[in-house]
Amino acid sequence: MQVSVRMLDGFAVQVDGAPIPARRWSRRQAAALVKLLALSPGGRLHRDRVVDALWPELSVDLALPRLHKAAHYARTALADRDAVVLKGDVVALFPGAMLEVDAGAFEAAADAALAADPASPELCAKALVLAGELLPDDLAEPWLDGPRDRLRLQVMRLLRGAGRWESLLAMDPANEEAHVELLREAVVSGDRPTGLRRYARMQHALSTELGISPGLEAVVLRDRLLAAESVAPPRSAEVVSGPQGSTDLVERDAELAELTAAVGTAVDEGRGVVVLVSGEAGAGKSALVRTFADGLSRAIKVGIGGCDDLLAPRSLGPFRDMAESDAELAAALSGDRLDTALPGLLRAFSACPSVVVVEDIHWADDATLDAIRFLARRFPAIPAVLVLTFRETGVDAGHPLRQLLGSLAGSAVRRVTLPPLSVEAVRRLGATSTREAVEIHRVTQGNPFFVTEVLAAGETDVPPTVRDAVLARLGRLSPSARMLLERLSVIPSRAERRLAESLAGDQPVLVEAERSGMLIGTDATLAFRHELARRAIESSLTAGERIGANRAVVDRLLEDPAAEPSRLVHHAERCGRTDVILEYGPAAALEAARLGAHRQAVGVLDVVLRHRELLGSSEAAELLTRRAYSLYVVNRFEAALESASAAVGAAEEAGDASRLADALLVLARVVMFGHGPMRARLAAAQAVELLETTGDDARLAAALIEQARAHSNLATVGIVAEPSARAERYAERALAIGLRLGRQDLEAQAGCYLGDARLARGDARGDEDLRRAISLAGADSRIETLVRCYVNAAGGAYRSGRLDDAERYVAAGLRAAADGEFFAGQYRLRLTDAAVQASRGHWDLAIADLGALLDSPGEPGLMEALARSVLARLLARRGDSTAGEVLAVALADRALADDSFVVGPLAAARIELGWLDGSLGALTDDAQRALRLAEAAGHRSMHGELCTYLRRAGIDVPAPADVPGPWAATLAGQWQEAAAAWGRLGDRYEQAVVLATAPDRQARAHGLLTLRELGAAGTTLAV
Repeated sequence: MQVSVRMLDGFAVQVDGAPIPARRWSRRQAAALVKLLALSPGGRLHRDRVVDALWPELSVDLALPRLHKAAHYARTALADRDAVVLKGDVVALFPGAMLEVDAGAFEAAADAALAADPASPELCAKALVLAGELLPDDLAEPWLDGPRDRLRLQVMRLLRGAGRWESLLAMDPANEEAHVELLREAVVSGDRPTGLRRYARMQHALSTELGISPGLEAVVLRDRLLAAESVAPPRSAEVVSGPQGSTDLVERDAELAELTAAVGTAVDEGRGVVVLVSGEAGAGKSALVRTFADGLSRAIKVGIGGCDDLLAPRSLGPFRDMAESDAELAAALSGDRLDTALPGLLRAFSACPSVVVVEDIHWADDATLDAIRFLARRFPAIPAVLVLTFRETGVDAGHPLRQLLGSLAGSAVRRVTLPPLSVEAVRRLGATSTREAVEIHRVTQGNPFFVTEVLAAGETDVPPTVRDAVLARLGRLSPSARMLLERLSVIPSRAERRLAESLAGDQPVLVEAERSGMLIGTDATLAFRHELARRAIESSLTAGERIGANRAVVDRLLEDPAAEPSRLVHHAERCGRTDVILEYGPAAALEAARLGAHRQAVGVLDVVLRHRELLGSSEAAELLTRRAYSLYVVNRFEAALESASAAVGAAEEAGDASRLADALLVLARVVMFGHGPMRARLAAAQAVELLETTGDDARLAAALIEQARAHSNLATVGIVAEPSARAERYAERALAIGLRLGRQDLEAQAGCYLGDARLARGDARGDEDLRRAISLAGADSRIETLVRCYVNAAGGAYRSGRLDDAERYVAAGLRAAADGEFFAGQYRLRLTDAAVQASRGHWDLAIADLGALLDSPGEPGLMEALARSVLARLLARRGDSTAGEVLAVALADRALADDSFVVGPLAAARIELGWLDGSLGALTDDAQRALRLAEAAGHRSMHGELCTYLRRAGIDVPAPADVPGPWAATLAGQWQEAAAAWGRLGDRYEQAVVLATAPDRQARAHGLLTLRELGAAGTTLAV
């Protein structure tokens, strides 16, 4: 028997091809039963679930007669006595028949279409043909809300995959991606009026729905429309000015074609492309991209820059290289803030079809990586190609480049890997015979640079290493030319021609060096033909020769008023010029940190602070504070804590109140994530006390913000908020100061903690506080401020039971964090998302996300312990024996042993594990300690949770007073109120446990059924 059920855009049933007349469905409950079963996997559903959906107001005993009656009328309508079968606890629709449901067929087609990354537009379009509105005549049925939302989400994902942006906006008016794509289409087609109307529509929708403004991609596209260029862009056939090739570039035609095709896509479709060019050192990456760039049409704007292998590379160095010949880029980089430089770069590259080449990004500073990350996310919206070259080798899992590469995915990203040359290629490059080509290929393994150096050296025997080949070639030059190249070898990347001339002295050796092919240059700069050649020569120098060469470079750079401090420090550190380090190091570190290159700032400050005995206490305090903040941003909490503590000591020694306040504020921020909020409260309180009488209101506001932060729910991982009147008072004071001073950065930071505090006590104004804070934070140059606002907004929404809003804030926060590196904020957002999924009952997803968090590189501090507590509890609930191992790692960290906000969640997890496996027979010392810490800290939500789980384990403990949230009703034994409260918050598990342990038989059955649906096998046994 074959049964077909139509649920989309109406309801109809066919049995063996014969339609069931609509008049037979006069009994509403009979039709509802068939619909409910048809939407269930295999057409089967537990009896209690049927009752809960169709007669939620009745007990099972009272509802069973109605169920039998509905089944009878359904069988009558379907003219089959086996159409609806009640057997045991299961109700089934046509058991044994082939059941086809159009909603199920649609979901299967959608899953298949969306399985690929990126999704197939063709498959998405085919799946959409099957879509429809689920049972439109039953909009008032609550049991349809979940399936309806699920199908709606699938339709939206399919519309995105198929590129049907208008249809997507009809369903989700604030979908920013859809607005941007429609705006881009208008730009590509040159339809200015339509484009501007679409921008206005986007502006209105985002403001109305989310309280935010259009992002930079949209602004750039709007600016292009307003510019209304009169010169038509080139067609793809015109992107190449002539044949792309070189007598020195062999076996790279396919790679050149890939790069050229990327430009064609950008020009024809107005859709940018990111091309990742990888290969070992000497594989010919630079030769490839420069040959490609040289062959492009003059209608294509080309910018090429490289990263430096310096102690602290120039911040945004590659883009500064490009700016030397581009006034628009120079203007974009003329400011002192990264948040203004990056939009300026994007506008410059979007003004016309562009190709941007950044070489050697494995040496990139943090600011350059942030710029690449920023541009790579936005290039798909403009007619530009971003080409990035890098070495795969020597880049470990913790390297910042790995994080960047991991974030670059999708149809706009293409990868080009350069393979070694063949024997035939070696022969074409100049080997005198096939035999010689084979031998050269054997020794060089086909590395293009090694091959060309061997051939250029002209030796009878093939040199065994690149170094030998380079030095053999160097040996053929005059002593003066060799000395010049040895001096230049200590300068990474490139040197100004005037610097090289100065190092050469009176002897005319530059021409000889260039003619030898070892140096290549322009009118302004000189560089070794390859970094491998420079390193080969540098490695051949004695220690004294290297020191002397670096000293000579420092002396010449000091004569140049425009010399960058970072270059001076690099060479001064290598020749022992302490005076230069102390004079220029702080400025170099400040420049790096200001532009977001915090790792490089730390590197420079480490060099400076090696000579701390030569610094005054006040200056040492300032540098240690700056170092601590940079370490905090790059997620090195323990080192940051050590540096911040040392800064406090130095400031106290100096008697400098301002320096001490700054050090304490950074200490509070660092210790919050490193050890917990209790120690952060102490540092922030000391700063507030210090600043109350100084008249420095801006610093006082910052200290109050840290106090509010330390009393906030930032460290709360559960769904029940901890109300804090102190947090609210501190935030209100800070906000008032920020408003008086006109400091939007202070307003944003204070507002996000005020919103969190208000939501924690049920004040709906908190949501508006958080939305305003997010809006204000967009103007702050520090990505940390905006991400912190999203962290608090996501957490506040989660702990208010607004799980959909929490997920939206998480997604928005992660998008904002993708523009820069603020690991702690990203980690906290992902932890909140995992907690949301756990509360929803999506345990597979939560467990996978938490596992990925714990496997991610970095130093997450207390957040790792919180993540382990959540993961261990989920695993234990499922009866997974690895739960104890997961938790044991966090319990072993004694640095987290004195803070209720960390000890509490770990103790609660340990108690739950003991309850579930039956091993907790008495009140343990750890549990008692956690209870004492919670009581001392006023951590009432944690106190309530600990007592609840101890009681569940059979250990009688007194209930604390004034417990917030559903814990109060749970502890009081008011199971109906508790279950309703957990339901309002959206925590299915806690609601199920309350019901499963209730005195009412129906409630127990309902709770056990939910636990089985969650997969909580361990909990089911325990209750």
